[in-house]
Amino acid sequence: MRLMICAIDIFVGDAVGNHCLGIARCAQRSGWEVRLYARNFDIGVADIRPISALFDEIAPDDLLLVSYSIVDPQLDRLLALPNRKACYFHGVTDPELLQEFEPRTAELCAEAIRQLPRLVGFDVLVANSHFTAGSLVQAVDNRPVHVIPPVFADMPGFERRRPRARSNGRRNLLMVGRVVPHKRIEDALEVLQVLRHDNVEVSLSIVGSTPNHEYLRYLINRARALGILEYLDFKGVLDDEDLLDCFEDSDVMLVMSRHEGFCVPVLEAMFRGMPALVRGGTAAEELCDAGDVYAPDATAGKWAAGVVRHLDGSSVDRAARVSRALEVLDRASDSHWAEVLAFAREGGRK
Repeated sequence: MRLMICAIDIFVGDAVGNHCLGIARCAQRSGWEVRLYARNFDIGVADIRPISALFDEIAPDDLLLVSYSIVDPQLDRLLALPNRKACYFHGVTDPELLQEFEPRTAELCAEAIRQLPRLVGFDVLVANSHFTAGSLVQAVDNRPVHVIPPVFADMPGFERRRPRARSNGRRNLLMVGRVVPHKRIEDALEVLQVLRHDNVEVSLSIVGSTPNHEYLRYLINRARALGILEYLDFKGVLDDEDLLDCFEDSDVMLVMSRHEGFCVPVLEAMFRGMPALVRGGTAAEELCDAGDVYAPDATAGKWAAGVVRHLDGSSVDRAARVSRALEVLDRASDSHWAEVLAFAREGGRK
């Protein structure tokens, strides 16, 4: 049995890339021979081949799995293949959230939304969350959409480590993910400003790549104007060990994003018992306690009050968060994937 996985991009450290590599490991554990294909990928990090090679190497009885998160210029050609096909849908960011700082990406997302009805051509559709599945159903004529979280228990973020002493005594807030406009980092800066104004000794660490330099400059200037720049730390991209250190050195995670197809960092935080405060209206709210979900237009003051509640310890206990994280991980187990892949190989569509 061969499983051919393809995506536009497969990069280690990127959510979609990490997930493709995770599916490959999972399928191999279930006895599949796996090949990975992408248009853009890390050379030498994993055995990934150019997408053009897929069309030469795929055999009629191979199962094709397409990871979809942005417009795919090869989609019609992939759908024309005679193979059984599955699509894993990560969701598409609302173009309006990107228009100001990333107009080209906004255009690609708009094209992806127009392309979604073509996904009806897959035998099996899988989404990363119920929120994302709901955004797809109407585009594909109400076809059933399976939901499997985009995580695996063998990912570094779910590694169990011996507790260690914190590297500093200051309480810290944490944001993890690409520093891009729809993540609304500027809203977190306002929360930090309220906390500092109220004499809460806290800092903010932001982990993730900064691909948009104009947006980064805007954030730095905004932090300076709010008088909080010295309490802000842009850490950039970290390796797995340093990222785990950041989790252990932090007290509360903030997710201000106006679009999340899932939000792996929230699950990583909960796995370690850390509370995560999230903006409602995205898939992130499926993961955490209802009391930690804030209305899309909630003020910085309300967010700050939630941070203080957790810093004071007057919140749901760590064990409940860990238990919730383990439940989500179980829904992405090898057995769940084995069932979906077998269903796809049999033709799906029931």
